[in-house]
Amino acid sequence: RTDQYVITFEDDRFTPFGMKYQLQFSDGQLLVHFPSLIRLATEVGLEYVEIQNMLEFYEDHRIQFAGILSLLDPKGRLFHRVHDVLSLYTTFIFRKPDQNPIVPERTP
Repeated sequence: RTDQYVITFEDDRFTPFGMKYQLQFSDGQLLVHFPSLIRLATEVGLEYVEIQNMLEFYEDHRIQFAGILSLLDPKGRLFHRVHDVLSLYTTFIFRKPDQNPIVPERTP
């Protein structure tokens, strides 16, 4: 049990395989159909850039976000509980195209 999620098991006896459990997040979570999200974003003028697992996104950009994210233990490693939760999520990156691109002047 953490403040992020709760895992409960149907049986107190742990077997090597087939343990049934319930995973419940502290806040409600929403599922998104990727193709539908991309289609909707395109309809409102956004360009699809990338879909990436949240843990991979964090690892790729952790230096950039280090000042605003407190996800590291004293040794600079990702807290285990955070690692587990991040791996369950996906990032969607869209870009709004520049409506007024600057065209360089041509000189004769």
